[in-house]
Amino acid sequence: MKKRALRLLLGAGYAILLTFLLLYQAGALGERREWWVAALTTLFLGVALAVVLALYLRVSDQIRQQEQNGDSPAGTARAAGGEQAGAEQETEKRPVNGDSLENRSYEEVYAAFLTVMERYAVSERELEVAWLLYRGYTNRQIGEALYIAESTVKKHVSHIYQKMDVQSRKEFRARVHTMAVPVPSQTDLRG
Repeated sequence: MKKRALRLLLGAGYAILLTFLLLYQAGALGERREWWVAALTTLFLGVALAVVLALYLRVSDQIRQQEQNGDSPAGTARAAGGEQAGAEQETEKRPVNGDSLENRSYEEVYAAFLTVMERYAVSERELEVAWLLYRGYTNRQIGEALYIAESTVKKHVSHIYQKMDVQSRKEFRARVHTMAVPVPSQTDLRG
């Protein structure tokens, strides 16, 4: 329950910061100042938005993992009613080669993910959608997390798939795994 309250608080904080940033940029908050003050304020608000969003997503992921592990009544019901769907998800989470992203820290996984996404020149919003897509969120959950319409999520997913030349979530995850987890060379195997 504490994590749900924290997620709600972070979501509200994100909305407030975004509103403040938009009002500031529109000039509705006071008179115009020097250009460098406006730039620093915008930079500060942008960094604050990114931090709050990252925390929100991390807490949301922890809640979702707890539910999937059966630590809550919702997770238990889902596990009992959707064993076949759970089996499909487990198949998607297996690494493509010997190493595993799941054995790495959250920061290492995200850094590897960013490296892969940079190769495909995804936009900032597509990157946010791709991260949630990679973590197993549905289009509806992505829309709720990012405060965008599900139809908008579908467009972003379509663009991501086109850029990466994949057709499904399974292929998307496999491509990220393949590119993020280096295949050991012959010297690595001997040494």
